[in-house]
Amino acid sequence: MVFCKFKYFDMKTITSTSSMDRTNFLITLILTALLVVLFFAIPDFYPRLILFALFSVLYVVIYGHIPTSFSLTEDSLVLKAPYKKISIRLNEISAAQYLGKGNVFSMIRTFGCSGIFGHWGYFYSPRIGKVKLYARRNNHWILIHTLHKGKYIIAPDDPSFFDELQSRLLIEKVE
Repeated sequence: MVFCKFKYFDMKTITSTSSMDRTNFLITLILTALLVVLFFAIPDFYPRLILFALFSVLYVVIYGHIPTSFSLTEDSLVLKAPYKKISIRLNEISAAQYLGKGNVFSMIRTFGCSGIFGHWGYFYSPRIGKVKLYARRNNHWILIHTLHKGKYIIAPDDPSFFDELQSRLLIEKVE
């Protein structure tokens, strides 16, 4: 049963996809096109081979670490990426705040990537501080404060994912 882009696997697990918005899709497309032009502009074979190998590895690593979905289970928030899964227990989350439209340009990237497939990695914001950013889109940003794991920003496709997260956090605090 599908409702508001949520997939209800059982009564306790809700999953929202994470897809690229138009801006990040165009940035990825333009950067890829520039790499193709650069590839064919290099006349020698070995520099081409090195460029191809380097950027192939880079694309695979970046794609593998950006979450493709976010799930709320009975007791945790799960960020699912092709190569890894990050699980944050709900009792570890101290607060969640809906940021709406994110502005990655007001942040300093300390490690990660912005542009190819979205935004992924460690960032610093003068307003927020240190944050781990996992966003394939520039809207529906949710800031999550944890007790021991730092701060996270996620960007599910459906903005009502935040409402469900808030209700789960309230239930968790009451119990």
